[in-house]
Formats: sequence, C-alpha cells, structure tokens
Amino acid sequence: MLELWKIFFAFLKPGIFGFGGGQATIPLIEEEIVNNQGWITESEFSDFLAMSNTLPGPIATKMSIIVGFDVAGYLGAFVALLGMILPSTIAIIILFNLLQQNKDSEFVQGMQAAAKPVVVVLIAGVAFGMARSSVFHQIDMASARTWIILGIFTVATIIMLMNEFLPWFDVHPAILIVMALLVGGFFIR
Repeated sequence: MLELWKIFFAFLKPGIFGFGGGQATIPLIEEEIVNNQGWITESEFSDFLAMSNTLPGPIATKMSIIVGFDVAGYLGAFVALLGMILPSTIAIIILFNLLQQNKDSEFVQGMQAAAKPVVVVLIAGVAFGMARSSVFHQIDMASARTWIILGIFTVATIIMLMNEFLPWFDVHPAILIVMALLVGGFFIR
C-alpha cells in the first residue's frame, strides 16, 4: 500500500507543476521517477518515452501508466494515472473559469508570456536527454546499427525542419514514427 502512495505522489508532483502540456511535464516525471525514486534508469526512461511516443494519446498520461505498471502492475498504472490527471482535472474545473474571466488582464497575459519560454527550454532539455541516452549512447562507428540510427535521426530532423520552414512541405509526425519503426524492425539488430 505504501508503494502505491509513493507512486501516486510521484506523479501528483508533475501533474501539479507540469504547466505547458505533456511534453513540458516529461522532465518533471524523469526527475521524480529516475532521480528521486530510482524506479527506473535513464536508459529505461528513454525507452519508455520512445514507446509512449508511438502510442496515441497524451504523452504524460501514457508515461504515468507505463511507469506505474512497471513498478506495481495494473493497480500501479491506475494510481499513477490518477496522480497525473487529478491536478489538471481540478485546475480545469476550478481555475479555467477564473482565467477566462481575467484573460485580458495584463497580469494574466504576462504570466502566459513568461511561461512559454520556460516550456520551450524544458522540451528542448527532454529532447537533448533522449538524444544523449538513446540515439548517441554507445556509438560504434563501425556498426551498421549506429549508422542506421544516425540516418533515421538525420532524416527525421531534416523532415521536421522542412515541415517547420516550408509551408508546402507537410509530413505528419505519425508517418515518421511508423517509418522509423519499420526501418528499426527490419534493419536494426
């Protein structure tokens, strides 16, 4: 029972402080479950995050379910999910009305403007950490595996940059994920 409470509170914290959406919550989840609780390693976290990105739905809730299940089975998954969604559910019900009533105030506009760069930096930090621990971990330039992974990384980066800067170019991220899964399944051993 104590373990379930630990899981609940471990995900309640990112659920409370994860302003900016699921991707901005990922560093908070990592801090809590890898660094504070030690339930999984950084490498396992990257694997879970990659798995979460291949599934439909919000990333933070998927991560809570996967980690909760890994730590304590089905009940752990439920408790982790509850910890993750409870704060935002309460905030939406209670606070959204206040925000809407005051959305034109300078204070609220200033709060939103100040939060945006922090969220961008948090997402970049997650991307850097994932790249370091999963893409650029144990690079062996003589290995075909390394070259395939670097190729996937490069192609995905180029396509996402083209999506961002060329209005006529539009490749859905799901296509990149499916292509990477297929290349990995057939060619990475």
